[in-house]
Amino acid sequence: MNIFVIMKRTFDTEEKIAIKAGQVDDSGAEFIINPYDEYAIEEAIVLRDQHCGEVTVVTVGTEETEKELRTALAMGADKAILIDCEEVESMDQFSTATLLATYLKDQEVDIILGGNVAVDGGSGQVGPRVAELLGIAQVTTITKISIDGNQAIIVRDVEGMKKR
Repeated sequence: MNIFVIMKRTFDTEEKIAIKAGQVDDSGAEFIINPYDEYAIEEAIVLRDQHCGEVTVVTVGTEETEKELRTALAMGADKAILIDCEEVESMDQFSTATLLATYLKDQEVDIILGGNVAVDGGSGQVGPRVAELLGIAQVTTITKISIDGNQAIIVRDVEGMKKR
């Protein structure tokens, strides 16, 4: 099973964040894997261990993002891919999704996981946009996933209720 996880590097929300000229000043901030993407990496590793295969973490960023990719490898991911883009900080979600989809369309993919939202923006658009660009099904706000043969059984949170 080839499992891909889309990941974002974001500032650590536990750190003190400074505001300069009405904008977040992240010059002194510590950066981490977006916590929701970290959950996706953990779930991908569980699925890989249950069904054999490989976990590849993919992100758009600069060489500074390599630290978070190394963290993903230390967590147990098999591969880490950096789509190098100096303009990542000024890109919108569609541009990020387009870069990710362009890479993923040439891969043998069985399932793509990603976090629900990024803690720095909260839009939750990149994963669904990647799915749309690839022409594949997608489900958001997943709380549990299991694989049975070629079928995924998914539980998701819908307004506080669990739906299967």
